[in-house]
Amino acid sequence: MNILQPQIVQLGNRRYRQNFSSLKIQSNDTLAPYEEETDDMYTERKACDIDDQEYKDESCLMECQQMPTISDEQSQIEFVNGYYKLELRVASAFYGFIIGRNGEKKSKLERDTQTTVRIPRRNQGDTITIEGNDKKSIISCRNRLELFVQNARNQTPFTHLVTFPLKFEKLKHKFKEFMDLVIKDCSQDRGLHESLFQLPNKLHLTINICTLMSEYEAELASNLLEKCKKSFINDLLDGQKLKVQIKGLEYMNDDPEQVDVLYAKVADLNNGNLLQSIADGVMKTFVNCGYAKKQYDRVKLHATVMNSLRRVDQSIDNEFEEKKENKIRRETFDCRNILKLFGDFDFGIYVLEEIHLSLRFTSAPDGYYECVSKINI
Repeated sequence: MNILQPQIVQLGNRRYRQNFSSLKIQSNDTLAPYEEETDDMYTERKACDIDDQEYKDESCLMECQQMPTISDEQSQIEFVNGYYKLELRVASAFYGFIIGRNGEKKSKLERDTQTTVRIPRRNQGDTITIEGNDKKSIISCRNRLELFVQNARNQTPFTHLVTFPLKFEKLKHKFKEFMDLVIKDCSQDRGLHESLFQLPNKLHLTINICTLMSEYEAELASNLLEKCKKSFINDLLDGQKLKVQIKGLEYMNDDPEQVDVLYAKVADLNNGNLLQSIADGVMKTFVNCGYAKKQYDRVKLHATVMNSLRRVDQSIDNEFEEKKENKIRRETFDCRNILKLFGDFDFGIYVLEEIHLSLRFTSAPDGYYECVSKINI
């Protein structure tokens, strides 16, 4: 890491410099067992009179008003029995990252912020309690916990995807026609195999992928979709139908002889580039709330039709799979003839009516991903 240009981490409306540290998060931290906590792990506290005015400077007030993204609904600091207390709902999957081996990370957090962090025992809820003698310590601890959770989330494989489903019968028939033509005319091309094709029932336009580690986080993400609809999607559409044309083929890399992903291009048939604006807005909303990791400045809207990862593992559900074992064994294919013969293939014109938050590696009765929540547009 360049210490003069540290990584910037955004959490909600706040940005932090992630400075260099000699303490590294090891890859096996994600596998550390959940450690049960005992009462003797908590430090004793002597309640003392704190002059609240000491911390009513501008910076403290600003932080008090900017509640944490991990628990926006339960982030009010209370004064109880002589000390301040803050409750945060945090998915239990992240507790290992917070506690660390033998409780070292949690103990250091408590020493550095002069607080006590109470983490529930297994199967006893998902509310972490921070206790301290003043609000400033509570806020400092809360901010560090947010960073712990965000770093842990970034190291965890994604669990959900936000998409425009392409569940149109006409499109399924056109896609089947495309598959048959490619297999018939290009089957001798290097690396080509029918297993590379996307499942017709799971055709989609990906907006973003996200990591949601509890039902509560999935509920918050569902609320984000509703927020997007009310705050900008309805205004952008203004009663219009979101009409698109899926036509033409493109590939992900620079060499058509060595291709991993072949996709169909999507054209917005509305005025004002509505499709891109909606997708970018949804993506930024999820990134700003910490549930998605920013990959590009804009969403690259496309419908994957062939993916070399599917040759290796038929459970691969989209082009974002990052399993190392698949990368090692991945074999590209030559798509030059496909582009020559079918580069302008027209899959049809459709009206997009829904945005789904879906669970990865699942199938609903209609063959698409299991829907956690959706909005009609």
